[in-house]
Amino acid sequence: MADLQQALVVPQPGRLVSVRLRPGDTACLERLAPGLSQLGVCRQFQMAWDATNLLWMRLGPDEWWCWWPQAEPAQAPTLMQAVSQATDGIHSSCVDLSAGQSSLMLSTSARQLLSLGCDLDFERLPGDMATRTRLGSFSVVIAPSQGQAMSLWVETSLCLSLQQWLELAARQLGKG
Repeated sequence: MADLQQALVVPQPGRLVSVRLRPGDTACLERLAPGLSQLGVCRQFQMAWDATNLLWMRLGPDEWWCWWPQAEPAQAPTLMQAVSQATDGIHSSCVDLSAGQSSLMLSTSARQLLSLGCDLDFERLPGDMATRTRLGSFSVVIAPSQGQAMSLWVETSLCLSLQQWLELAARQLGKG
């Protein structure tokens, strides 16, 4: 079962930054990446930055999350400084959420597995979706990644419980 669990759910190291802006002040995001200010709510946008790909997710009219995979803790201030420079003079917040949120990558069978605890119809959602939702009794942020795989973020204190829930769900699907 441990091999199955590792194949289905893989923790992802990286840094997560939350940026909050008033809805009318989003034009400053163009200094970070062209098109970022026009990103629709519940959508994601990938951009190359500092020799890596950042994943930007707009979770609300005034909230963006930026995921920097594989980043070391010392690299988060670099991203936060870039956000601060882009939003200079505009009321905003930029907070490193990395300690409070854990990231998991779910394998290609993720959609069927997630359907056991999530009301989203993954077949009808756009490929660039990124949103908060409920997964069982957990509040998660979820975004499709390569192919049928899914990335999700959950409060760090609940990550182990979510992994156990996913293992149980996999058994219910007959995969364990």
